Amino acid sequence: MPSIHRLTDLGEAFPSADRMEAYVRYCLVHNPGIFRNHYSENLPRMVATIPGQYNKQCGIDVLAVDGRRPRRRLWLIEISRGREKGAALEKELPNRVYAGNKAQMSPEWRRAAADLFLRRADSTRKLQALFDVPGLNREGLEQLFEDHFESHQAVAVVPAGCHVAGNETGLQFAADIYTFKWLFADRRARWQDYQFTY
Repeated sequence: MPSIHRLTDLGEAFPSADRMEAYVRYCLVHNPGIFRNHYSENLPRMVATIPGQYNKQCGIDVLAVDGRRPRRRLWLIEISRGREKGAALEKELPNRVYAGNKAQMSPEWRRAAADLFLRRADSTRKLQALFDVPGLNREGLEQLFEDHFESHQAVAVVPAGCHVAGNETGLQFAADIYTFKWLFADRRARWQDYQFTY
């Protein structure tokens, strides 16, 4: 498993195409204090992060492992800048056909999205990086993933002021929705012009 003392993320070998996701991944490892839920609790420092999508843009945005001992936890993280809705931002968690028409981030959706991720050709290398087990065979990787998936934590990360909407998502509003102030969340700031090498 990754060392908490190392502040380099082995998942860096697998960059996120979306700039906000790349920034969040960087901060999960290097500056987790910027993420805060309704109880003013911070996300724990992650020691490894990988993109968890099953294609270029669908699925689990980030799979991460924290540095807690004695057992590290797997985190399934949805990241969104939200959509403009009047004067506010909103992140909707719609129902997905491939998850039995259950809401995004619901337990059923998480299972379906994880299964689709595991079918990716590069999922072996990604899981080896996530759990810091280079060379572990596929069977061992899938068992390790399932062992951690049983007790995983799901959260959503959105810019401050963004409302998260959805039915039966399995997320608790006060505990599982984390916000942060992101300079580029304002469309006028042209976040597209900024690069994050992550």
